[in-house]
Order: sequence, then C-alpha cells, then structure tokens
Amino acid sequence: MNELQITELNGQRVLTTQQIADGYGAKTRTIVDNFNNNRNRFEEGKHFILLEGEYLRVFKRENENFGFAQNINKLYLWTEKGALLHAKSLGTDEAWDMYDILVDTYFKVQEEKQVPLTLDQQIAAIATGYGSVKDELVEVKDRVSDLEENAPLSAGEYNYIGSRINQRVAEVARGYGKITREQRGKLFKDINQGVKVVTGVSTRTQLRAKHFDTVVDFTNNWEPSTATKMQLRQMSFDFEA
Repeated sequence: MNELQITELNGQRVLTTQQIADGYGAKTRTIVDNFNNNRNRFEEGKHFILLEGEYLRVFKRENENFGFAQNINKLYLWTEKGALLHAKSLGTDEAWDMYDILVDTYFKVQEEKQVPLTLDQQIAAIATGYGSVKDELVEVKDRVSDLEENAPLSAGEYNYIGSRINQRVAEVARGYGKITREQRGKLFKDINQGVKVVTGVSTRTQLRAKHFDTVVDFTNNWEPSTATKMQLRQMSFDFEA
C-alpha cells in the first residue's frame, strides 16, 4: 500500500482504473465491465472524472511516469466514492479490505489537509478573549475568502474549461478551412500559453476557483497571436506546395 503512486487532479486525490484493479485483485477488464454493468449508479464528478481531448493530453504530459498508452482517447479517474462503489459491486473480501486501507491512508491524508475550522468555530475561538474581536473577525473573514478563492476547481468547472478551449480552437480553425493536426496543435499551444499568462499558473491543473471566470472570458475572446497566424499560413503554403 505504501508503494501506491499518488494521483491528484486539481487538488483531489483520485485513482486510475489500473490502480483500482491492482488494489482490488482484479483485472482492468473486470473494473471496466463492472462500471458498464452498473453505469446508472456511477455519477460523473462524484464517482469519477472523465478526461478527453486536450485536457487528457495535458494530464498525460504532466503524469508521464504513469506510462499511459499514447493512443488512449479517454481516461477515467475514480474518486473515493467511486472506489467505494467498485468495492460494493465486486463484493470480494480483498476489495473491501483494500478499500478500508485506501480510506485510512490514501484518501485520509487528503481529508486531514482540507479540514479547516468552520467560520462559526473560528468566531467562537475569537470570542474567548484572544485580542480584539472586531479585528480578529475581519482577519477570519479575509482568510475564509482567501480559502474560497484558492479552492480547487470543481470537476464540472475543470471539464467545462477543457471543453470550451476545444470548442474555441475548433471555431478559429474553421476560419482557416482544412488544417492539419500540426496546425491545430499550434492553435492549442497558443491558447494554452495565453491561459498561463492571464492566470499566472504553469499548468492547467493548478487552476483554482478564482481563475475560472478569467479563463472563460479569455477563452471566449481568444484569437491566435500574429506569430501563430503567420506560422499557420506558412504551413499551409508548404502543404500546398
């Protein structure tokens, strides 16, 4: 269990299908079949996160040590509740034993990091006599506001940004007629670089709640840079030649 590689997406610990299979003593095909046979019980964003398209490529690039196959076009990542559903569905002693270990170690570490005092608890602590209640209350509110702004994006927000970027690139690409995969890659590189500039993050998985509106607004209004446009035109000339 100590050798289980930590997988995180947007600040949330998750497990790959392979990790679920290895831990539960099953084949990956069994986990896939278990999901398909009980599809109505699994809720996206609650039990699993589905990565596709450019979002998947970014995740694979940032987690190269997992050795994901280059040709996969979708990736399921399972949350703690998703791991529980698989344990229930499989019903084996090995699956239940491993689930207990996951809860006590793998997922519990994350919970311990993310359990700040509630606002009422912090106010109650202040009221016991530590300094000026008014000043302390303002400080608590500021801290709560900071926590909210720096909270990880929800799975829905994370997936929406990826989908909107894909849509915007497709909209711009249509203006160039038929383009090659390499040219489309130039567009993705341009828009992703823009996201990094306007948010100040180095990778998309570092985006936080405070960045959501900024990224959406930027994506909606994005146009490729002059340099990228010139590259696209030159690549078109080379292709036609």
